[in-house]
Amino acid sequence: MLGDKLEGTLHEVEKATLTSEGEIVKQTVKGVLTVNNPSSEDRIYDIDVMLDQADATDIGGDHVSVDELEAGSNYSMKYKVTGKRMLILRERLDTNPARSQENSLSVAPSEDGGPIALELEVENTAHVGINGVVVTRQLPDEISFENTGNAALEGNELTWTVGDLAAGEKQVLSIEGKIMVSGTKAIDAGVASATYTSDATLSNLNFRELDAFSRGFSYMHVQEDERPDNWICRTTFENRSSFAVDLVKLQVRMKGSDDLLFDIGDVPQDVKPHGKWESEERTVMALSKPDFTTNLAYTILPRASRSTEGSLSLQPKKFQVVEADLEKTYSTSGLRSFRAQQVGACLTLTNNGSADINLMRITDDIPGLFEAPDVSKITIKVNGKEIDSEQIKAEINAGITLEKNNRSPDGDGFTLTITVGARGPVGLKPGKSMTVEYELNAPGPTEHENITVSAPARTEFSAERYGPVCTRDSSVVPSINIIHNRRKFGAGKMTQKIGGKGRHEVLIMFNNEGDTGLKDVTLKDVIPENFEIKDWIVRGNGNKRDDCEMTSEAGDGGTHLAWHIPLVGKGEEIMISFDITGPGAIDGELGNIFHGVHFGDEDESEIESLPETVEDAEETKEEVVEEATEETSESEEESTDDTTEEEAENKVSWREDVLLRVMDAAGIDEKHRDDFVIHAANFDLDDNGYLKKAELEAAAKAWNENSTDEDSEEADEAAEDEEASENAEAEEEATEEVAEEATEEDAAEESSDESSSDEKACPICAVMCPKDATTCSVCSFAFI
Repeated sequence: MLGDKLEGTLHEVEKATLTSEGEIVKQTVKGVLTVNNPSSEDRIYDIDVMLDQADATDIGGDHVSVDELEAGSNYSMKYKVTGKRMLILRERLDTNPARSQENSLSVAPSEDGGPIALELEVENTAHVGINGVVVTRQLPDEISFENTGNAALEGNELTWTVGDLAAGEKQVLSIEGKIMVSGTKAIDAGVASATYTSDATLSNLNFRELDAFSRGFSYMHVQEDERPDNWICRTTFENRSSFAVDLVKLQVRMKGSDDLLFDIGDVPQDVKPHGKWESEERTVMALSKPDFTTNLAYTILPRASRSTEGSLSLQPKKFQVVEADLEKTYSTSGLRSFRAQQVGACLTLTNNGSADINLMRITDDIPGLFEAPDVSKITIKVNGKEIDSEQIKAEINAGITLEKNNRSPDGDGFTLTITVGARGPVGLKPGKSMTVEYELNAPGPTEHENITVSAPARTEFSAERYGPVCTRDSSVVPSINIIHNRRKFGAGKMTQKIGGKGRHEVLIMFNNEGDTGLKDVTLKDVIPENFEIKDWIVRGNGNKRDDCEMTSEAGDGGTHLAWHIPLVGKGEEIMISFDITGPGAIDGELGNIFHGVHFGDEDESEIESLPETVEDAEETKEEVVEEATEETSESEEESTDDTTEEEAENKVSWREDVLLRVMDAAGIDEKHRDDFVIHAANFDLDDNGYLKKAELEAAAKAWNENSTDEDSEEADEAAEDEEASENAEAEEEATEEVAEEATEEDAAEESSDESSSDEKACPICAVMCPKDATTCSVCSFAFI
């Protein structure tokens, strides 16, 4: 039909976010009702819009009225829709499609990648068809598909053009590919979305009526017949607008009569723009020109339309990476042969991925060195908290499983299998650790040279019950070496009297001759009552040890002393020396009693932690004697008269009987003993802290010469410088003579003093040794 129409439209737009199962998370449906006057010249008025199925909207009724619309104008009203759906989009992602019980979104890093299944589904839930359904999905770089079925893949976007869906129809796209993961961070899985259109409203809202008026009217055409008082009548409707008009009703009566002359209803032919409609002629009788009343009803022809467009998107997902590191450690790396020992085993599983680890299985090799552990005493902690025993399933089987090379010759060993998460998720969070601890008993490993026994472990774990399983071997594998070391040591003590009343020097020796160092060594001694200890020093291989402590306490027989040494290295000789003072002398046999040593574990590291050892002390001292020069004599001359007796005695030691004999032979009165000791301390030419007979005689010669010089100085001051020079030269010559003949004089001294004895004294420590001994039994001095 030509002409303008009264236009009415209903348009709705849906935007929704759904879960992967298609449930609504968020939905908005907005509609617009529009009435439009398309005419360029005619106004319309008394516009009525009658609606059906408005219950799902917020319009508030089924009638909308508009007074008028000028040419070319329109009226619109917005509304909202709730509780209605047309299209459902669903998605199923599965990283372990081999197990169909549940879908999984966890993934394990792998060089070859893992499988992934993608399934997209669209369903029309409306009572009308929908058109132009298109599903698109963004894919991460980690996912690839070789066969996409009915979909097209361009770049990282998968497009599935579904087309039209009839009412209640469902379509599914299923494809499988590969997912490659190298890192440990969660991966964005991408988002699936769909768009559609429909020629109906999502709310089911529809027009029931749509009408309006424009320029249209009716009139009567009356003509008198040839016979008087007979009138020929015809009614006419004229449409003077640009609209096509539907003549709905035209009724004509004569005034004063209830009878209808014309009763025209819903004319089949619409009245064209600027057209008219005429009825058939009818003859009425009237004495005068008849009057008529008219009832006219018409409406502009409507043009109504409904439409919907929608866009759906699914909630974004992430692939959670399942990754962990397994470490296994033993409390020791070595076992002593033929000894029963306890070893602590600890396995630590650290979650390095982005997914919770909820189920794990550990396979642990227990070498044949050990007995089977007691599984009831295994302790497992997650995040520092011990887990319920019902969550643990542990089994012991004969024979090891993992290690192929470094096996124990003592037996086949065992395999410990532990399942954690038997009753429910473990919940090991990313960054947290699980520890498995148990004790192993080694009954007595046999000696096997150059054999190392390894004890690897393996774990299989997953985030989901039916998810992919990640397998990792322990990054730290403990190994056990069999140590065939034996302890061997020597120990002794010597007490000797030194210058001064009641003064004694004590030497305690401990020599570690075993295969390893010894930890926590304690050397003990007892000094008599009323004696007190002065300075003490601990040397290891001749070097001072600063890491030692001494304790003392009163006890039976005197004061009990104990020196605590943290470590005595392999081959290290410990020498403790100290002075004691008290009333009287100490019996020789009693003073040489060794009061014992106690030591702890062997040093398994076998790493020398002590200061570097030096040459044998005696060899060094002999070299000093041979290399003594004039500098020694000059330094002795520089000694001042202010040196105290105590300083001299602390500096050197001597045999008191030898000292007195030398003084008597040189004519030195015993009342000058203390002064002579201070003087003689400067004649320790070999700097070994002990004054031999030759050194004492040189000191006595110098003493007498100095005394003569002092007398001359009183007699003649002028000759003092000359005499002092001569005396200095004489003293220098005597010193050189002593240095050159020190060894001969030592031998002569020992021979003259002890010719009637079967023993000889060590010049270093003064211990009496057999006459035919070649080395001192205490300080290892070599007799020449």
